[in-house]
Amino acid sequence: MYVSNLTIQMDLFSQKVKRSDLEKGDHVYTWRKSIYTHHGIFIGEGKLIHLVNPKADGILHFSATSRISSSGRTPCPTSNCGSEKGKLYRFKYEASREFLVAKLRGGTCTTARSDRPEEVIHRATYLYENGYLEYDLMNNNCEDFALYCKTGLWSNDIGYQGRSSQANMVHPTKKEDRTENRMQRFATAIPRSCSKRENKDLGVREDVVKVPVEELSSFLFALSFT
Repeated sequence: MYVSNLTIQMDLFSQKVKRSDLEKGDHVYTWRKSIYTHHGIFIGEGKLIHLVNPKADGILHFSATSRISSSGRTPCPTSNCGSEKGKLYRFKYEASREFLVAKLRGGTCTTARSDRPEEVIHRATYLYENGYLEYDLMNNNCEDFALYCKTGLWSNDIGYQGRSSQANMVHPTKKEDRTENRMQRFATAIPRSCSKRENKDLGVREDVVKVPVEELSSFLFALSFT
């Protein structure tokens, strides 16, 4: 019990993992500019499959399109996928809701359960070889890609496709909030963002369904008409 609690406490501060300790199917991330996280799936042999913004130059642009696969492209080696000082972190699955909230930054954990490594790798390689959706910061970013590969879950809510916990941390100011003064908005911004991230976490959302990777394109096509 003591060892378990100690592990949880250590994970709250860091989920750093050595490259030698990576396992096939791991969802890993790295900090970019110490502000946001970039995500990928480890497929073995020192390589990751990850969704990238083709215009990225160290700064995440707000509008760009990309496909994860292209002719002749090879998966990115873990040594040069843009990791900050070579540090990689393992994304935590089946986290408790208390742990989720305690991790003030999004993009590090979820209450959702991961599928078996072979299923994860199959999804990642299938999408890598057959193409993926356009990159979208709020609804289809690198974390969304990795979360789908790990769980096979996709939202059937056309108005709220994003499953990324980083995107869920964003709490846009509503019109009715404009009556608040600046200090009131500042005081409530973090609690509201954390609450939204908890309630919209992939593991607790009721609008997600399991979608086989081979049927993802047809699922999204049908969803676009709802």
